[in-house]
Amino acid sequence: MGGPIESALIEQCRRLIATPSVTTEGTRAVAELCAREILGPAGIDAQTVASPRHGPSQVNLRAQVPGADPSLPPLVLSTHLDTVSPGDPALWTECGGDPFNPTAAGDRLYGLGAADVKPDFLVKAMALAATPTPRRTVYLIGTFGEERGLLGAKELADSGTLPPGGLAFVGEPSGLAVISSHKGLAVFDLAIGFEPVREHAPLAPARLAVIGRAAHSSTPHLGDNAIVRALERLVQCPGAGVVSIRGGDAVNKVPARCEVTLAGAVAAQKFLSAVKNAIAVEMSPSDRVAEDGTLIPPATLALLAQFVRELDGFAANAGPPEPDYAPPTLTCNPAVLRSEAGGLRLQFELRLPPRLALGELRQGLYQLADTFADSALRSGFRWSLHEERANPAFRANVEGAALAAAMEALGRCGLPRRTAIKMGCTEAGVYAAAGLDPVVFGPGPSIGVIHAPNEYAVISELAAALNFYRELLVRA
Repeated sequence: MGGPIESALIEQCRRLIATPSVTTEGTRAVAELCAREILGPAGIDAQTVASPRHGPSQVNLRAQVPGADPSLPPLVLSTHLDTVSPGDPALWTECGGDPFNPTAAGDRLYGLGAADVKPDFLVKAMALAATPTPRRTVYLIGTFGEERGLLGAKELADSGTLPPGGLAFVGEPSGLAVISSHKGLAVFDLAIGFEPVREHAPLAPARLAVIGRAAHSSTPHLGDNAIVRALERLVQCPGAGVVSIRGGDAVNKVPARCEVTLAGAVAAQKFLSAVKNAIAVEMSPSDRVAEDGTLIPPATLALLAQFVRELDGFAANAGPPEPDYAPPTLTCNPAVLRSEAGGLRLQFELRLPPRLALGELRQGLYQLADTFADSALRSGFRWSLHEERANPAFRANVEGAALAAAMEALGRCGLPRRTAIKMGCTEAGVYAAAGLDPVVFGPGPSIGVIHAPNEYAVISELAAALNFYRELLVRA
């Protein structure tokens, strides 16, 4: 392609990336930008529909364009517009420390949402704008809350506005392969209550941070979990005197940082001496925080650390291995840990291959948790585990029209006719349950790139994806 079209594509990508749409803060600004400045000038009327459940800042973007042959099942082109939290801005070195400052270098465009997955919506919108009359009626959708449990897609499915039998193309980075299968996930919340240990002398706490490495929660082996690291080492230092602990910022990210406040600089130095070079630790001796003179009982931390270890073993042995996936089994990610008055709260995520039934996972997990609940009760602690949400796994219909149309479009574009599987969860499972015929497709890499600092889009793949969607609109 090249020339003015590619320049316009890159410039519009920059605008989308520079418009924050962190999943907890909402998609209204980026959806309105797309409606007003990308679709509007092409004569495409797009609506922003606020969520009745999650507030006015959370909106789905919807546009419908009539096709030449209304007897054909419609095309549904869907991409989520929200992103995960950026984490520590200083880690976005390719963007000058600002994840909302999209920066091009060679064939890459860096910035939050560059890989996951704002440019995919843009190329769909640009392809639709360049197609005067598509062959099929087209539903163009930009969703909110995908990173918090596919919230926008679930609201669309519940609303009955999705066309049954529609050929759905769900945008996620896939390296231009057609994704025919992916894992499901379940998110759980564990709360442990306790009576704090009260110190008689006033505390002058010191704060340190255990440093790991971020990764997408579907590939936890590519990260280094700072919460797991911190718990392991704190158990080895029971006399450290833990005032508070705080790690992670999103359940679908391997936490790269876990902050621990200890009862004074002496305790912090003892901890540092004990761990030596085993883990990366940042010490902030000048960072003094007001505390209420209470400590977390060491036995509570030990119980939590043991549960996390056994949870990892449970994941490795739950259900039959599925060699197509890496890892081939259920995976777990202890993602967000917070201490609070008289308690600890851990959010963790389990990603299950398609052959592992959600009911089987629940049964095994609660059996494991019950043994710890008994131990907690004997120790005078309170223990509570509940499921926050679950998203379905997905397998495409191998004889379906969506998969066939995707393969034909790849061939006409001169792209390899490839299928693949995806470690992460997508909206395709929700759409399949709503009666659509979905596949997953998108430009750019996924593994080791998304949900991590310096995520990037591959510019040449954006151009190829634009051609792919044009082929779908004209000939599918």
